[in-house]
Amino acid sequence: MTDIPLVGFVLIPVIAGLLLYLKPSRITLASTLAVQALILFFNIKYMLLLQSSGEILECLSGYPLPLGMALKLDMLSSIMLLMNNLLFPLMVVFNMKKEYMNKLFIFLFLSLQGLINGIFLTTDFFNFYILMDAATVIVSILIMYKKDSRSMYDGMIYLMVNMAGMAFFLLGIGYIYRYFGALDFITVSRLIKEVDNPGPLVMPYAMMLTGISLKAALMPLFSWLPKAHGTPSAPSIISSILSGIFIKLGVYMFIRLSIMFGPIVDVSDYFLFMGYITSIAGFIFAISQSDIKLILAYHTISQVGLIVIGLSMNNLKAYDGALYHMLAHGIFKSLLFLIAGILVEMFHTRKISEIRGLWHHSKILSISLIAAVLSITGAPFFSGGYSKHLIMYSANGIFAPFILKIISAGTMISFIKFFKVIFSRPSATPVRKPGVNETAVISVMALLCLFLGVFGDNFILLATGHASSYSIFSQIGHLPTYVLTFAISYLVYVAIIKDRLWITRVRGFELGFNSISLSIISFFAMSLMVLSLSI
Repeated sequence: MTDIPLVGFVLIPVIAGLLLYLKPSRITLASTLAVQALILFFNIKYMLLLQSSGEILECLSGYPLPLGMALKLDMLSSIMLLMNNLLFPLMVVFNMKKEYMNKLFIFLFLSLQGLINGIFLTTDFFNFYILMDAATVIVSILIMYKKDSRSMYDGMIYLMVNMAGMAFFLLGIGYIYRYFGALDFITVSRLIKEVDNPGPLVMPYAMMLTGISLKAALMPLFSWLPKAHGTPSAPSIISSILSGIFIKLGVYMFIRLSIMFGPIVDVSDYFLFMGYITSIAGFIFAISQSDIKLILAYHTISQVGLIVIGLSMNNLKAYDGALYHMLAHGIFKSLLFLIAGILVEMFHTRKISEIRGLWHHSKILSISLIAAVLSITGAPFFSGGYSKHLIMYSANGIFAPFILKIISAGTMISFIKFFKVIFSRPSATPVRKPGVNETAVISVMALLCLFLGVFGDNFILLATGHASSYSIFSQIGHLPTYVLTFAISYLVYVAIIKDRLWITRVRGFELGFNSISLSIISFFAMSLMVLSLSI
């Protein structure tokens, strides 16, 4: 079979969505799934090809870089591309029987997939900016798709805040172009190594870091995320895509920028500190929530903080663990949001204390939820357990291992409530049962959580090109540690957290648009100061 060009990963979903919008038919969903299968097939084929070729560069014009434009697939972009093109078809199947799954929704959804693929493949700063802004607009529309007042407000806050953040990024790339006369990653990376005085590059680097840090929801730039990811009427698959994939776009560009500017400015200590604060703040806010979707939204912040920690440790094993955790988190967090959406529809409440007796009502849903919770809490044999092991056991020094254990315990405390959802006496009769398509999707994703843990050594070699040794026998040895940590976490929850007044006070914390804008300016000023001191 002839390979599709890399630009096909961008254009095929968009064109397919447009054609289905202009000429809908009874086979619209079947056509959508056929397109998804095609993209996923070539994604896997290219990923296997990278094992021997290292990278694939595709020029989009007759001019070489830096005059022309190009797309590049390497180990990093292939991981992100695989996660994107794996989750989108699963979301389509999950949502196929929803009333709002009409031709417009499919067009927007497939267009978003193509734009995200383009972001992972582009080698140009300006193209990244254009694709990111276009994707942000589509996400805002999808958040507001059901057109109730709350989702309209949350969608507009999301749009304005992200546009403000990306304005910093645009100013930064303007400075870069003025300094180097180029915008492509390859040329800028080469020229940066020849810079004798890095002082003039501090300002644009700080600007770009501000924009992508807001996209990644790092402290203190995270307040917009719960509004968007946890808004009541947003479709579950949109919350899943936002937390599973879209939030990773900022992390992805952070990796690219760190590699690019690393020879002249080292920001690893700064972002290691920001990662710790983000992860701790995320689980504290998650613990305080009673809304099931807000618990998951705040925990996305915590997990992104953990990923940034792994990326900033200057340790290859921790770096690989962070990349693997991006993939693992994309799957188990998307699964958690899908299950949360089903539970809200089943019990007609978002309050987690009112959702009870799930084991009695649905064994498959319960088992899938258990798999997702075990993954996010770092249990052996599950995807999150494998990736967290690589990060946690790469930590050096006196405080780092201790802080990481606190973060792990905080995650466990956050999800104790989910076990009560499963193993408790039924308090209400569900309004509906999960559909066959919904059950199939969550079952597949739960199995993926298990396979990525049990066969982690094989998958991480494929994803990063680096061998790792955390076999199933080694994971058995860490099982007592996990059980003990969970037991201690439960005791802390009962003794200090459950039904305490301070929890409700934390829950009420929320920033408006003006406060969020101030936090963006504060982060930029802080980054500028740190970078100036680092050169």
